Amino acid sequence: MAYRMAKRRLGYELAIRPMNDADLDQMHQLSIGVGWPHRPEDWRLVMAVGHGFVACDAIGRALGSAMWWPFGDHFATVGMVITSPRLQAQGAGRMLMEAIFEQCGDRDLRLSATKAGYRLYRSLGFEPIGRIFQHQGRNVSLPSPAPATAGLRPAAASDLAAIAELDARAYGADRHHVIAVLMAQSIGTIVERDGAVVGFALCRPFGRGHVVGPIVAEDDDMAVALVAPHVEAHQGSFLRVDTAQEQGSFGAFLESCGMTIFDSVTPMIRGRHHPAQGAARTFGLATHALG
Repeated sequence: MAYRMAKRRLGYELAIRPMNDADLDQMHQLSIGVGWPHRPEDWRLVMAVGHGFVACDAIGRALGSAMWWPFGDHFATVGMVITSPRLQAQGAGRMLMEAIFEQCGDRDLRLSATKAGYRLYRSLGFEPIGRIFQHQGRNVSLPSPAPATAGLRPAAASDLAAIAELDARAYGADRHHVIAVLMAQSIGTIVERDGAVVGFALCRPFGRGHVVGPIVAEDDDMAVALVAPHVEAHQGSFLRVDTAQEQGSFGAFLESCGMTIFDSVTPMIRGRHHPAQGAARTFGLATHALG
């Protein structure tokens, strides 16, 4: 499948084609060009669990990208959308998104919009639903010893099914296949009550250091308890958490650990909102793209 765009002021023809594994190096270079911290390994992860398109010139050079990840038959996320301002002016971002819409069918869609992409997404029918704050620090430390929390323990591989089920309720969609891939690369903490997993946090290498996410908890205190061991394990190094829970003690905790707000994005939906079910909420994203 390939989508073509007539020659415009760019002076060449632009092709939109499906992304494949051989595009990894070019995708990494695209993200470097816009200042994103993604390593080749981070690209490899999102490519392994999703689908994408690449905007290319006549000699095959990658000039833009966009990806999507299905979570069941009725919901998907969109991300890794990269186009230069010059290409945006020529409609390349819209072409990439239209290719994704064609593949996604009638699924409800969610994405995290940067300031550069916000106007495009609004014009394509996406509506803002809040704010995601990117907390990060290069020299994190716990301000004081973490209080003892009943039921807190390290996660094990055997916890995968329980973690994936809890994540589905908190996120509003089944991400079992993504959680499995993330757990294989992560150190996790969980809170267990009466034999059931009621909260979890996964920490893995990402970008300039490590990221903690997803984080699922019932309240701020539980979220703090889940993240504190990861802060302690990475004291003096780079750590990142992306959260919509800015008001309250969880955001204050991240700040006190040296993870100040570096940037923010706008979560947006196209179609029906998929709310959390039950007491648990998502306190930290896996990535902006995967939610």
